[in-house]
Amino acid sequence: MREIKFRVWDKILKRMLSWEWVHDNFFSRIFDYLNMIPMQYTGRKDKNGKEIYEGDIVTGSSLKDWRAGNGEREIIEWDNTRSRWDMVFYSIYGGEGHLCKEEIFQDRAKFYEVIGNIYENGSLLDGK
Repeated sequence: MREIKFRVWDKILKRMLSWEWVHDNFFSRIFDYLNMIPMQYTGRKDKNGKEIYEGDIVTGSSLKDWRAGNGEREIIEWDNTRSRWDMVFYSIYGGEGHLCKEEIFQDRAKFYEVIGNIYENGSLLDGK
């Protein structure tokens, strides 16, 4: 059975909060709940053993390859239609993005590395 846990992006503080922090401070911050975006743990870990959450940016290539147009970056997201975790691929070819979806499996996740998330590190998708 997979472990169920979350982390939260606080839109006001502009920082990631652990689920434990939110739980411990819930009543003092209840008015801010609408300004928080929960992200669920996928139950998978990257090649370094780091937990992969919804909204994470992962890569299987180096920054040098990415800038040269040979790499890809993926955003982890939940697909409500298919009820599964997906990786949304962003590849740079001639300065334009290419987008496709593929189901994320445990055996594939172990080859990727979490390099950031869409809230704190969105510029990673620009190849910068």
